[in-house]
Amino acid sequence: DYCENPFELCVVEKDGKLTGEKVYGLSCPLGYDVAETFPEFIEGKSLYLSCGDSARTDLAPESVDAVVTDPPFFDNVHYSQLADFFHVWQRHILGKNGHHAVHTTRSFAEVQASDPEVFAERLRGVWGESHRVLRRGGLLVFTYHHSRPAGWRAILQALVGAGFVIVAAHPIKAEMSVAAPKQQAKEPIDLDVILVCRKRTDFAGDTPNISTVVADATQAATEQVVRFNKVGRYLGRNDVRVVLMAQVIKRLSLYSSLAESLHWLDSQHTTIERTIGRVYEVQQVAERMSHPRRAQLSLW
Repeated sequence: DYCENPFELCVVEKDGKLTGEKVYGLSCPLGYDVAETFPEFIEGKSLYLSCGDSARTDLAPESVDAVVTDPPFFDNVHYSQLADFFHVWQRHILGKNGHHAVHTTRSFAEVQASDPEVFAERLRGVWGESHRVLRRGGLLVFTYHHSRPAGWRAILQALVGAGFVIVAAHPIKAEMSVAAPKQQAKEPIDLDVILVCRKRTDFAGDTPNISTVVADATQAATEQVVRFNKVGRYLGRNDVRVVLMAQVIKRLSLYSSLAESLHWLDSQHTTIERTIGRVYEVQQVAERMSHPRRAQLSLW
């Protein structure tokens, strides 16, 4: 029924309560003649699905308006290992092309890796292919979070190496607070950052002064943290880290010298950690002040 008449959900107020209302007519009915190759898609078929190495596609150069993805999170979650749990029985019904004969979904070339250099290089390959197929003015948009400096360094290395700059960084609530991994973590991360990127050749903005990167990033990150605070959400230390690090690598991506940016990032580890602590502590004070009873208990 949904495929024949798809709908979106709109938030409306009824009897003083917020609820969802179905809105029809915004999307076309689902169900298309699927293309097996990109040339077939160009010839007029409506949908092209491809399963394979994203660093090597058959898409034509400058044929894509936007690349929107949720890439592997460095060494956090090994998706192929999780997929093997299902693949052990799914492989028997996958059908043609020999998929049923493969005993694992793992690949030597998979982006997921515990070595930050390997992770950065393989991710650069995927984003390099994204750069090739994106039209001028196209966007690369992805989500990311990590608690380790190496995870952020790898993202910067891969992006700049592939020819992109970060033009916007939007933190959002993206994780279930009640999920088991969050309950087990000492400082769980509830946020993702949506990073919006353009080709360096499309970017016409000014290159910031590298000596003010921390100060400028701190100001932008603090403003974003305050926006969360104003709606009653106070962030953990690692969430503050995610917001600040996104602003740091956004500015570093604007430099043409990747080596200089990486060297600067490595040299500023202590300063960045102190800054994360200060932003977090200021927020903690604001939280206590917003709850008078909690503030009294804290003082006692």
